This record gives sequence, structure tokens and C-alpha cells, in this order.
Amino acid sequence: MKTMNEPQHSENMISDILIVSRIPVILLIFFVGVISLIIQNIYHPLLLQSIIFTLLIVIHMLVYWFPNKLTQYSKWLYIIVQYSIIHLSVFILPDGAFAFFIGSVPILLVQFIPLFQNTLKVTALFSALFIIYLFLIVIYRGSEGLPIYFAIVAFLLIMVIFYSAAYNRQVDARIRMEYYLDKLQSAYQKVEYLTLINERQRMARDLHDTLAQGLAGLIMQLEAMDAHLKKGNTPRAQEIIQSSMIQAREALRNARKAIDDLRANGYVENFQQAVLNIIEQFEHTRFIKVGLDIDPVPVLSNFVMENSLYILSECLENIAKHAEATQTKIKIKKLDDALLMEVADNGKGFKTQHIGKQLGKYGLLGLKERSQLIGADLVINSTPGSGTTVVVTIPL
Repeated sequence: MKTMNEPQHSENMISDILIVSRIPVILLIFFVGVISLIIQNIYHPLLLQSIIFTLLIVIHMLVYWFPNKLTQYSKWLYIIVQYSIIHLSVFILPDGAFAFFIGSVPILLVQFIPLFQNTLKVTALFSALFIIYLFLIVIYRGSEGLPIYFAIVAFLLIMVIFYSAAYNRQVDARIRMEYYLDKLQSAYQKVEYLTLINERQRMARDLHDTLAQGLAGLIMQLEAMDAHLKKGNTPRAQEIIQSSMIQAREALRNARKAIDDLRANGYVENFQQAVLNIIEQFEHTRFIKVGLDIDPVPVLSNFVMENSLYILSECLENIAKHAEATQTKIKIKKLDDALLMEVADNGKGFKTQHIGKQLGKYGLLGLKERSQLIGADLVINSTPGSGTTVVVTIPL
């Protein structure tokens, strides 16, 4: 059963079927017409009737060659014109009529099938035309050949029924195939679009977690160095310069690693050692002590490890830039089926309802995006004056 969304037989499709089949139809009509003329002239040569019959055959073939000229107005007009030509041709050539009728009617019936796409309709139409034809035969020629005509046309009717059913199944299968191919193409385009969007978001996160964080740290270092120089504290300013150079190199290394990761499938690194490296760099450049409580961590996939480390780095970067904290505690615990990562500070805190609403403040929003990528639960607890705690539960 077709659904409301599935396409039906379109007029364009019907027209295409008629056009595609017109060459073999023309050849068949030409062959049937020639046979009918030969039979007629063998028994009773009729020059005028043969000329008229030939003209009718030409018109008959032209209608088959240009089906759109009539079907664009009405299917019934196409049927009436073609049937009328067959009817007139049969009565013009009395001796060749039988051959022409047997040859041309099946061809016309084949044309009915794409026009109506319904076996019952085609059968009913053929039966109606056949009854009309038999009625006219009886009027003009009597009932002598009626049994023969009836048997032959009954045989044709059976063939038409089976052919129509088979044809409709094939057409329906083709339509369904085209429909699902279109749906598949649409789905592919949507996936491609979403892939591009996800890649853009990933690049934005990588840029924020590498270049943006590194540059922000350098700006803070330069501001501190400027303040020390104004106070004449040259030794301290030189220490900050050395620290800034180390941080700049680290930012460059991280940027290169992010670029390499975009080109490859990721990188392999020990998670515990990576955490220690992040903390060491943070303490050295931000001058904030970090307490660490970490359990042995099972082997993580590159994707999960990469995003988990970015989440940790982002938490520390937010503490350095916004929290005004003096202490930070990191706890990483192995649960039954998850890895718990908690980062807490004693800073000034903030209102969590403002997350993601301030222009240019992408850090906490980036935490949410990273957590969603690895299927982790992210909880941010903070109140003004009471510090902030970020808890990430990563499924294993």
C-alpha cells in the first residue's frame, strides 16, 4: 500500500513511457498495415480504399509518434482518435480487416496500460470497445464470423489482463525505487551538511582550545610583565618573559597537534601523563597551585581521551581567566562503568544561568559541546563568592 508521501504515477512519466515505446509501435503498425493491404489486394484489389487506408495508417502512426499532442488535453481523446482510426480502417478493407484488427488492437491496449495504470480500468475499457466493435460487425456484416472474433478477442483480453498486472507491478517497483533513491539522496545530502557543520564546530573548538587559550594566557603574562616593569621590578618581568616564551611554544605545539589531528584519526598518549603535563604547565604559567587525586585510568579511545583532556584544560583556563582563585583541586576517579573527573576552585564563582549567553564567552559552552561528543554528563555548580565545581562523568 502506498503511503501519503510516496509519489504516484505522474503525467510526465506516462508521457515518457509512450514516447519511449513509439518506435517499436510504429514499426508494428507499419508491418500490420502492409500485411492487411497485401491480403486485401490478393482477394479483391481496391485502389481507392487502399489509398484511404494508407492515409489512415499514416495518421495512426503520427498520433503514436506525438502522443503528447492529445494526452495533454485528455486521455480519452487519445483513445477515441486511435480507436476510431482502427474502426474505420477495418471497414474500409473488408478482406484485410481481420489481420489489421488482430495486429492493431493489442498495440492500442498496450497504450491503455500506462495511461490508466489499473488492470480493472484497462479490462473494462477494452471490454467496452470490444462490445461496440462486435455490435458494428453484426450491423455491417452479419453474425457469421462473430464466434471467431469473440474467441480471438477473448484470448487478447486474457493476455492484456496478465500483461497489465505485470506491467503495473514493474512500474510500481520502479516508482518506489526512484522514491527511495530520492529519499536516500536527500538523507545523504543532510548527512553531508551535518558533517560539515560538525566539522566546523570541531575546528572552532580546536581553535579555542589551542590558539585562543594560548593567546589569552600570553596577554595575561604580558599585562603582568608590563605592571612589573612600571614598578621597576625587572627581574620578575624577565621571569615572566621566560614563562611567556615557554607558553608560546606550548601554544604553538598544541596548535600543530590540533592541525595534525584534523588530518589524521587522532593521537595516542598516556592519559595520566597528559593530565600531569597539563597541570605542570598550568602551575608554571598561572601560578595557581593544583591538588591532584587520580586513580589508575583504563585505556581510553583517542577520541574520548582527546576531548577529556580538552575539558580539563578548558576548566583550568577558565579558572585562570575568570575565577581569581588561589587553589584548585582535581579529582579523577574510576567508577564501575564511568570515569569521574572533578575540577574545583575557591574563586569568586558566577551565575550558571548565564552560561552560553554572553558574546565571546565560549569556554563553558565548549565544555558542554565536548561532553556531548563523548556522551558524558556535565554538571557545573557555582554561586557567586563560593567557587566553582565542574563534574564530568565519562561513560566507559
